[in-house]
Amino acid sequence: MIINMKFFSNAIINQKPLLQFSLLYLSILIIWYVALLNNNNVQDVFNLYPNSFYFEPFISIYIFELIKSSQILYILAAINIIVIPYFILVLMFKVYSKFIEPKYAFLFSLLSLSISSEKNFRDFLYSISQSNYMDGLSYADFPLIFKFPFPSLSTLFFLFLFYSIINIKKWEYQNYWIITILSTLFFYINALAAVFILLLWFFVLCFDGYKAKHGMKYLLFHITLTVALLLPGVLENSVVENRETTITYDYYNLVLYNFLPLFLSFVFFKIKRIDPYEVWFKFKYIYLFLGIEIFINLLVYSKIFIIDLNILNKQVLQFVIHLLYYTPIIYYLSRQSINYRFGPESNRASIKISNFFFYTFTNLKKPFFYLLIILLLAFNFPLIIFV
Repeated sequence: MIINMKFFSNAIINQKPLLQFSLLYLSILIIWYVALLNNNNVQDVFNLYPNSFYFEPFISIYIFELIKSSQILYILAAINIIVIPYFILVLMFKVYSKFIEPKYAFLFSLLSLSISSEKNFRDFLYSISQSNYMDGLSYADFPLIFKFPFPSLSTLFFLFLFYSIINIKKWEYQNYWIITILSTLFFYINALAAVFILLLWFFVLCFDGYKAKHGMKYLLFHITLTVALLLPGVLENSVVENRETTITYDYYNLVLYNFLPLFLSFVFFKIKRIDPYEVWFKFKYIYLFLGIEIFINLLVYSKIFIIDLNILNKQVLQFVIHLLYYTPIIYYLSRQSINYRFGPESNRASIKISNFFFYTFTNLKKPFFYLLIILLLAFNFPLIIFV
C-alpha cells in the first residue's frame, strides 16, 4: 500500500546535526505553546477567516467546528502548535531533499516555516542590526503555521500528498486510485492548493508510463473518479468574494517567485551547460508548479479568471511551493565548474561566474548554513517571554 508504516518510518531526519536542529525547533514550539497557554492566547490559534479561500472547504470547516466545541481544546492546541508544525518541518525536509542536498533542504524547510503575521525575517535581521529586535513584541504575533485550519491543515495535507506522489513507484499502479481519491478530496480542504496537487498527479499519470502500459481507459477512470468526487463540492459551492473586490494584482510575488526563478534557472542552465534530460528527470515537477502559477497569474491579469492573488499566494504557495522554485538554482550553482572550450559557457565571464558561485555554495556552505539556522531559530523563538 502507498500509505503504510514505511511512510512514517521514512519521515525522520537521519543526519545527526540536522536532527539536533529540528529538536531545537521542537523545543521552541513547546515554549510557544506554554507561553500562549500562560497568557490565555491558545484560542487565538483556532480562527477561521473566510477571506483565506474561495471555494468553501467543507472538510476544514467541519473539523474546525468540532474543535471549537471540543472540551479538549488545549490538547488540540498542543497538536496544532507543536506536533503539526514539527511534522511539517520533517515533511518539508524530505521533499526539499529530493532536489537539493540535506543542509540546504533543512535551511529551506525552516525558512518556509518562519512566517509571522506582523513581521518577516528581513525585518528581524534589520532590527538586529539596529539593536531593537525586542521592540513591538506581542503574543498576537505568533508563527502563522500555528493557525487552524489554514494554513496548518492544508500545508500538512499538501506535503503528505506531494511526498507520496513524487515517491510513488510505477509498479504500485494498483494503488493509484488511492492517490486520486485523496488528491481530489484535498479540494474540500483547500481548493486552490488542490489545483496544484491534481495537475501534478495527472501529469504523473500521463508521463510515468502508466497510461502507455494500461491504455487510455485507465486514465479515463481516474478522470471520471476525480470529476465524480469534485462535482458535489463544485455544485454546492460559491465563490466567497465578488468580482469587484477580487482584482488585486501582486507584482511582487510575480517577479520574485515566478520570473526571477525562471530567469536565474535559464542563466545558470546556460553557464553550467546542464543536460536538458537531467532537468526533466530532476525538476519537472517544480517547473510544472511554476508553469501552473504563471498561467493562473496570466488569467487573472487578463481578467479571464477573477481571484485575489494575495489569497492565491498565501497558504501552500507561501509555505512550500515558492521556495521550491529556487531549488533548481541551488542545484545548478552547487555543480562542479567545467572549463568548456566551445559555446557561451566557455567565455571568460561565464567561467568566472560559475567558479565564484561554485566556491560560494560549496566551500562557504557550512558557515553560511549555521549562521542562517541560528538566526532563523532566534526569529522563531517567542522573545515575548523575556518582556
